[in-house]
Amino acid sequence: MDKYLKFWGTRGSCPVSGPEYLEFGGNSPCLEFVYDDILIIFDAGTGIRPLGKSLLSKKVKKINLFLSHMHWDHILGFPFFAPIYHSDIDISIWAPQGEGRSCHDLFQEVLAPEFFPLCLSELQAKLHFHVISDQVSVQKGPITLSFHKVNHPGLTYCFKIKTPHQTIGYVTDNELSLPFGKEQESLIEFYKECDLLIHEAQYSSKEYTERKGWGHSDCIAALHFVEKTGAKKWLISHHDPSHTDEDLKRIATLVKEKSSVPSEWVKDGQIVELL
Repeated sequence: MDKYLKFWGTRGSCPVSGPEYLEFGGNSPCLEFVYDDILIIFDAGTGIRPLGKSLLSKKVKKINLFLSHMHWDHILGFPFFAPIYHSDIDISIWAPQGEGRSCHDLFQEVLAPEFFPLCLSELQAKLHFHVISDQVSVQKGPITLSFHKVNHPGLTYCFKIKTPHQTIGYVTDNELSLPFGKEQESLIEFYKECDLLIHEAQYSSKEYTERKGWGHSDCIAALHFVEKTGAKKWLISHHDPSHTDEDLKRIATLVKEKSSVPSEWVKDGQIVELL
């Protein structure tokens, strides 16, 4: 299999462990995209640690890492990503510009002595830092990556991945509530007719009433959003850390009863084949 998505981490906000999370898993966000010889990683949550071991076993030498934003759950695994300790590996890191700080500066802060034993300059891989913008797409071979701002605290982007045969959306952190405004309508247009749309549905409607402004979606608002895009399939990731396997199954059943779009709550380790 040479064209696929693999979800190495599907838990939002905070990694979790315990018997009540065994089915869906507890690693925080990390998605591997492989298209022939193109490798792109989205987010560096704790799921990137096992991914790193896998890449070393395959002797991968060139890695592209795209970060939606710099919140802890999306970067927590980076210091434990084994390829950063190998001098023969090139890693290009793409992230939003911080408030007056470059992507490089932000990583220097993440790897400050108070937080981790090694600093950025002590990592052995060749690191190249780039800024992503909603004004400029990035081309990787036959793959086009585009970006759009989302409703989440701090500058946060979502991704659109266009292959020669499919369009895939990846949105882990986006607060949706009804009715939709101009920003939401712009995002709907951005994702029109996706073949696969990965979008969070972190809260039940009841939970959302208590967590407005936290940057995540009511599952029913997310459902209406996905339907308006015309996406052919909806994959749900970035699960709330308080939601057990049984909670996720219950919410999934509720949403599927109301949805006209095929939907699936994804799990750590799940693979989706691409065309």
